[in-house]
Amino acid sequence: MRIVTTPMCEGVLRIAGVREYLVSRDPAEEEADLRVVLSETDMDDALKLKLNTFSQIKDAVGRVFRTVKLMDPSILRYSSEDEIDFDVCSPWWHDPSVLRERNSKIKVKVYSNFLTEIVEDMGFRIVTDDPDFTVCPDYMELDCIRVPSHRNLPLDPVKRALFRYRYLERKLCMKP
Repeated sequence: MRIVTTPMCEGVLRIAGVREYLVSRDPAEEEADLRVVLSETDMDDALKLKLNTFSQIKDAVGRVFRTVKLMDPSILRYSSEDEIDFDVCSPWWHDPSVLRERNSKIKVKVYSNFLTEIVEDMGFRIVTDDPDFTVCPDYMELDCIRVPSHRNLPLDPVKRALFRYRYLERKLCMKP
């Protein structure tokens, strides 16, 4: 079985215990039984993953594991999804309910879909008027909290999520 993934999805395959795969910036150009790409990639016949939030990353690990297990379980390090032993030292990975409750009092205006997903996952209240804070991706020229986008962060989805969550926590959990 030949699996091809993008550099930004490779970390999920590693966590899921996939032992054999090829990393390519353009998986469409490679022969593959399975292509793994980011959800926004314009490609039919691929497993598309959302990797902006910790809950999306957990879901993606499970989807990759289940898909590969159906196709060729011999290339998996684990025999069941329960064996995947991966942990992130972050309250956002384990039990974020207390943090979400605290953040629900903070109103945030958001200028991008990927940041909206993260801000919602962190429990902040998204508003269009009278925000406590405004956030946007770093490629927008707005006077607000500018959050690093894909090109300015690690390729690994967990490290990318950790950076963004910690960054937003530092910037938004200090109510004016």
